[in-house]
Amino acid sequence: MSATVTTEVLLLAVAVFLLAGTVKGVIGLGLPTISISMLAQFVDPRIAIAFLLLPGLVTNSWQVYRGGHVKESVERFWPFVCSMSVVLFIASLFAAYASTRALVLGIGVMVVLWTITSFVQSPPKIPPQVDRSVQFALGALSGVMGGLTAIWSPPMVIYLLSIKCNKEEFVRYSGFIILCGTVPLFVGYLFNGLLDTKLAFASFLMIIPTLIGFSIGEYLRRFLGGEQFQKAVLAVFFLMGLNLIRRSFLL
Repeated sequence: MSATVTTEVLLLAVAVFLLAGTVKGVIGLGLPTISISMLAQFVDPRIAIAFLLLPGLVTNSWQVYRGGHVKESVERFWPFVCSMSVVLFIASLFAAYASTRALVLGIGVMVVLWTITSFVQSPPKIPPQVDRSVQFALGALSGVMGGLTAIWSPPMVIYLLSIKCNKEEFVRYSGFIILCGTVPLFVGYLFNGLLDTKLAFASFLMIIPTLIGFSIGEYLRRFLGGEQFQKAVLAVFFLMGLNLIRRSFLL
């Protein structure tokens, strides 16, 4: 897909990634969901996903670096990551052929699921004897979601909550899993031609507002009630997800 990146689209994307980075800095999650759901209100969802790729790689690499314990994350979550990565790459190859209506609908559904799962506090605990099988299954589900919509966090959130990890572990593990999903998505978009030179450069430019926003968010975290802010953000994006679903039936 050869996309024309106009000045208006670039300015819109800068504002979106500044906001998405700020929210991620405050509550530690939501960069793909926020940036894609906002941009998809105005541009083709494949362009929105392409814009996300490099900021996603950079911010999640930084999150993994700061969180440390990479070996522990690999040993603990390799079934989830392997299943997700393979399926995500395969699914991403079909993104070029999916209709805009289907993609807008899919993103809307994923945004709604993301907000709902983010409100879940205590999903059923997974018995150790079936943990590996559950990881493979949820990883594959995340891969299908991520390959087509670039939003694969709902199954991941449910799984991490079900194993009762604390807040610090949640941030560390989610950063690792999201990074492992961003890499095959990036490669898949190169293979299917959705990430051309212009979009790659635009995605590179979005790293700057994302990091600025992330720094602002970390500063604001000292003064904002994290739980209340997160609920307000989730409520707004729940409505945005519903609007994307509505738009898909008008295309």
